[in-house]
Amino acid sequence: MKLDIKSILILILLGLTLLFGFKWFFSGDKESKERVKQLEQQFKELESQKKAVDLEIIAWRQKSDSLKQLGIRLQSEVIKQESLTKRAEAEAIKSKAILDKLRGDLAETQNKIKQIKNNPPNRTGNDLLESLKNKTIH
Repeated sequence: MKLDIKSILILILLGLTLLFGFKWFFSGDKESKERVKQLEQQFKELESQKKAVDLEIIAWRQKSDSLKQLGIRLQSEVIKQESLTKRAEAEAIKSKAILDKLRGDLAETQNKIKQIKNNPPNRTGNDLLESLKNKTIH
């Protein structure tokens, strides 16, 4: 292989280019190193914030699940209470009907008593004897 001046100059330039390129690549400037450190610090802070937020999310999910379960229990209790209320209303309606009938019967009986007091039955003969006989036996 024959080395002439052109080849030697090209090799020297290539060597210098590689030398300065490696120096620039590995040394970098101070600002970029400082920026990398800042970004790493921000990344660590963000990671810690993410962990804290993840824990909060888990806590809120647990609260949400417990509230959903409570809602389901309360809803079933409401349904149960509604059925008891309907039964009680039906019982009240039935009792009211019985009470109204008894009030009607009471009023009728009071009217009969009033009529008998005002107009006692006149018994004569056998009716009078039977009435006296029944009163003395009882």
